[in-house]
Amino acid sequence: MTMNKAHKGLRVIVTGAGEGIGFACASAFAARGAELILTDHDPEALTGAGDFLGCYSRFCDVLSEASAAIFADEIGQEFVTFDVLINAAGNGFVRTLGMMRMAKALLPVLRKGSGGRLIVNVAPSSDPCSRHQPFAHAGSQSGFATLSDSLAAQTRGSSIGVVTVVAGVDADATAERIVEIVRSARPEWLSRPTTVRRRA
Repeated sequence: MTMNKAHKGLRVIVTGAGEGIGFACASAFAARGAELILTDHDPEALTGAGDFLGCYSRFCDVLSEASAAIFADEIGQEFVTFDVLINAAGNGFVRTLGMMRMAKALLPVLRKGSGGRLIVNVAPSSDPCSRHQPFAHAGSQSGFATLSDSLAAQTRGSSIGVVTVVAGVDADATAERIVEIVRSARPEWLSRPTTVRRRA
């Protein structure tokens, strides 16, 4: 089904939305009436989150450049543009690589929008143990921050901001912090509180 509908309110893409910090972010924005586009590499978790929150969802494996490109093309065709990308998929180096893949694929779509737009990169809450983590530096907070900063350099001078948020132990608290960051970038966004059930 082709959406191509008039863009109203706030449109947010959340990666890794099937569980964890991604789902917490999706729930926080859904509770405020934002229009959500969810993605995850786990079809079952993604379908569950999409059905639970009543929003659009599409499969994407953020580690695959081809999968990210296909997802971006679908979003460009069905929605034209969006306002916020929250990179929360995976952990360690998966989150770092996923952040770069998704930002690269979706930046052309994001540039079609207007007003303050954001890419929110959710850094891992702690550095991985090098003995158990491949590409340990890429999965570290410092490695993540360096690449997030390089992404910010690509959008400097535009209306697109790039923010790095370190995930706390409490996913819901981190999600609320991200909501406030988006509010500050989009003061004209009048969130519409709605009732969102809690997962059992």
